Amino acid sequence: MKSSSPRFHLPLALLVAALAASAPGMAQDRDAQEQRQETPPRQTDTPPANDAATPAPRPFEELDANGDGSIAKDEAAVDPALTQAFGTLDQDADGKLAPAEYAAYKPAGNGR
Repeated sequence: MKSSSPRFHLPLALLVAALAASAPGMAQDRDAQEQRQETPPRQTDTPPANDAATPAPRPFEELDANGDGSIAKDEAAVDPALTQAFGTLDQDADGKLAPAEYAAYKPAGNGR
């Protein structure tokens, strides 16, 4: 029985060499593709769930720490924007915010 012809060895050797030479490039392509899949796409057109431009005011009950039905200046101190607006909101100038006075409070946005 004869061994295979030498003329078939050269094309086979060239094919093996070509595949071996392209293997590193294929690995780099695969790595780049895997990296793209692991990085989540940025969503710039979807607004955040809690828009920081207009924060919601805290519930009155949360700020009325002592439960006396009004928010004193020391209770308002936990919210710097409320502290700043306190004098304007305190319509009767009694040093406390009644629920109706606090209802007029609209926190300022962060300028965005």
